[in-house]
Amino acid sequence: MLSIKGIEKSYTIGETASPILNKIDLHVEKGEFIAIMGPSGSGKSTFLNMLGGLDTPDGGDITVDGKAIHRLTETQRTLFRRDHVGFIFQNYQLLPNLTVAENVAFPMHAARKDKKEIKEQVHDLLKSVSLEGKEKNYPSQLSGGQQQRVAIARALSMNPNLILADEPTGNLDRRTGTEVLRLLSSLHRQNQLTIIMVTHDVYAASYADRIISLKDGVIESDIRQTEGAHHDGMASLLAKPNS
Repeated sequence: MLSIKGIEKSYTIGETASPILNKIDLHVEKGEFIAIMGPSGSGKSTFLNMLGGLDTPDGGDITVDGKAIHRLTETQRTLFRRDHVGFIFQNYQLLPNLTVAENVAFPMHAARKDKKEIKEQVHDLLKSVSLEGKEKNYPSQLSGGQQQRVAIARALSMNPNLILADEPTGNLDRRTGTEVLRLLSSLHRQNQLTIIMVTHDVYAASYADRIISLKDGVIESDIRQTEGAHHDGMASLLAKPNS
């Protein structure tokens, strides 16, 4: 599904180059749910942006479904994101002047899909995230959890191969965040979605199949959760200080 080899990235401030990612290698199978953790400045969001073609590496290769996205032009990357990647952001990124239905439909209209098909798909997507009856509401009329569910429906609207989530529960309380995580987990299982989620929250990370820790631009650890292990137990284990 996704192959990353020797990824490097630095940012230059004045005459000083600050390395962010240092020769990262990673392989992700189709249908995996991966959480990426690490302290601020460890390169988590930069890494996620490069996987989605929002940024390009200074060196190394990124291949998604056989397509070397680091070699695409800016226009090609834009089309790649539209057709193959669904994004979920911490602050939802909904368009305030569009209704719920219009926000979900926006990527499909941009791709010039058939209007009847769009209407049917919007209905199905909102049903899948338990937002039937909210089609005509505006984002300001929804709770944070509801706005994030709209964002999830929008991320799924183009039937993407890959979902990239950047702190999807960061603006939500624990109860609402848990509802969003359960929804993501359910959609992941039902649709065999490949999800890569950046989070600072151990509890959120416990929903993933693998937990990858970044530190100082390198992968410090790659933990695969035992099949069948309950996420609450994993969260408790990860939260314990080292003995």
